[in-house]
Amino acid sequence: MSAVVPAPVRAILERGAFCHVGASTPAGPHVTPMVYAAAGGSVWVTTSRGSVKARAWRTEPRVAGSVRDGDRAVVFAGTVTTYDLLDAESWGRSLSHGPLLALAGARFTRKNARFFAGYAVDAHHVPFAWAPPGRVFAEIRIERSAVLEGGRLSSAWGEWGDAVEGVERFRAARAGEPVLASVPGASLEDAGEGALGLETPGGPVVLPVRWAAEGGALYAATPEETLALAGARGSPRLALAIDRPSTWRAREMVGAMVRGEGEIAVASRLVSGSSSAARIGRLAGIEDGAAIVRVRPASVVWWHGWMSGTVSVG
Repeated sequence: MSAVVPAPVRAILERGAFCHVGASTPAGPHVTPMVYAAAGGSVWVTTSRGSVKARAWRTEPRVAGSVRDGDRAVVFAGTVTTYDLLDAESWGRSLSHGPLLALAGARFTRKNARFFAGYAVDAHHVPFAWAPPGRVFAEIRIERSAVLEGGRLSSAWGEWGDAVEGVERFRAARAGEPVLASVPGASLEDAGEGALGLETPGGPVVLPVRWAAEGGALYAATPEETLALAGARGSPRLALAIDRPSTWRAREMVGAMVRGEGEIAVASRLVSGSSSAARIGRLAGIEDGAAIVRVRPASVVWWHGWMSGTVSVG
């Protein structure tokens, strides 16, 4: 990777397994986990030609992502460029960037060899959109980045937000049908790690978060300084991605992306409901200094292997 990307960021990108990539769509942020590789100061991913992300990138090139490596994580944002053998408009840049594409392709293949092995095992089940002829290669050029340790901000490069504006009063809601009950197949847990995509004036921001479900409510929790990177305020449109990845078989991956609006509450600054917010933070796995984002869902996009669907909720 290029020296313009800080060494701590490069180290996490080299070791991480998945990148949660966020795109901007008319319906709000769209966040899903993707295998990736790092080369030339960029993150490289591949997606199906007709995917939501591929369509969104044609009109809005601003992209964000996050990668975990144990208790460390990197958050980044930048712009995307696609390379498609079936798109004549991309042929010129494919030729001019030939050496970089070759390097990125080699690193992508080497880093994700175990998944290619999984495709070989499941070859007779793989849909065309997941096969090489149905894919496009995409370069996400990193323009700003930040490193988190233990969920808290360690260092940052480039322009990020620096404050969180939330509600003054918070009340947890325990009644109602669980939001994730609409996900078919193998069930997800009631709490764990996730990725929160937020819509901001500067483009999407994707943050690694903890999440918890209680009754009919769904929450994302993270230290306040981490949520501040997005400059979160008001009721932002968002997408919370929750998944149970497989180490090598795409067929066994299960997950959901809950899209809607958020209600932000910082436990330490609430006029009322601070104990409830702190309890939700602990339920999600944040012991103190938690910022809570209540997810008000409009839809749930689910996937189980190569099957996927969308359910309206709310």
